[in-house]
Amino acid sequence: MKRKTISMPDAMGDWITDRVKSGQYNNESEYIRDLVRQDQDEQSQLAFLNKRIVAGEKQLASGEFTDFETPEDLKLYFDNIKLSIAK
Repeated sequence: MKRKTISMPDAMGDWITDRVKSGQYNNESEYIRDLVRQDQDEQSQLAFLNKRIVAGEKQLASGEFTDFETPEDLKLYFDNIKLSIAK
């Protein structure tokens, strides 16, 4: 396991201490590890969304898209997706 030393303003250090005192975390290291995991999850989600955006742009460029005329058309489209997921 790697050991890290970090510096931060007093207010941030106090915040971490208070979070541990609240009982949600056993110690400061656990709190920091949780923050890093959350950042990793967020970055993973952003990477996924960026891939989907690139794929969507390619589909648009090649004419692979559905044109919705009304809000009801869009609602029907998503309703059908929900039905197919539920099966």
